[in-house]
Amino acid sequence: MDIHHLKIFYEASNEKSFTKAAKKLYISQSAVSIQIKKLEHTLGLQLIERNSKNFKLTFAGKELFRMSKDIFEKISRMENEMRKILQYKKGKISIGATHNIGEPVLPGIMIEFRKNNPEIEFDLYIKNKESLVKHLKEGTVDIALMEEYFIEDKEIKVIETEEYPFVVVSGTEVRDYRELIDIPLLKRDTMLTNKYLDLFEKIIGFNLDKRISINGSIETMKNLIKNGLGFAVLPYYSVYEEIKKGTLKVIYSFEKSEDKFQIVFIRENEEKEGITKFVEFLESYKINRELFTDRRMR
Repeated sequence: MDIHHLKIFYEASNEKSFTKAAKKLYISQSAVSIQIKKLEHTLGLQLIERNSKNFKLTFAGKELFRMSKDIFEKISRMENEMRKILQYKKGKISIGATHNIGEPVLPGIMIEFRKNNPEIEFDLYIKNKESLVKHLKEGTVDIALMEEYFIEDKEIKVIETEEYPFVVVSGTEVRDYRELIDIPLLKRDTMLTNKYLDLFEKIIGFNLDKRISINGSIETMKNLIKNGLGFAVLPYYSVYEEIKKGTLKVIYSFEKSEDKFQIVFIRENEEKEGITKFVEFLESYKINRELFTDRRMR
């Protein structure tokens, strides 16, 4: 089997179009069609249903596309790894994190990690969970930190680590949780936020109907809260520094969380020195949680 023919078939199947594949590969549409026919001749199997108006794979085509996707993802990872070695000629890892972890937690993690591992260079990527998994598969990210996320992929290893607790925070002017009924709730529409918000409403015994939807960053929400424009249910780690400085106030901290941070990476990279050291460090890393111990209602 010619790997060049397989690559053309893969791109056409991925794009579901001969035209789009041709543009991506900088060849003519007829060249795409000819090379795929050569691949079919080599295999003795029809891969694409040519009597269909839309691009449609046969059963054999679907199976070949599934297997070729795995091949080209691995090739992409190899190419990215070789570029890193060529450019830096020493240990370097690409670290990804979700916004909830990347903004408040990752800087402190990297400062502590570099104290004992100054030889390891790193790049940082802050993205959503779906993008991080995609970049892991492509090899542009070596290791990712994220909130709990179900990943059904045998190539990816997931290690659960520290708890991911939530708190209800307000400005310092709020004296009692009953005052929240008249204050807007600043809400990000995430699964974990909704989970803890529902729980908090059950605990306090009334609904929080005044709501403002926030599509911006956690930093935006914290600034609004500091200026008395609302309160929010947020990850504890994202407001730790403000709680410590006294610029935000904990109204309620939830009991021990079942939700965890996840360390995620490709299994075949597990023995890579930089990744091994970083995983070992993360498994032992603990943020100072002295301000999270009091669960009494404020």
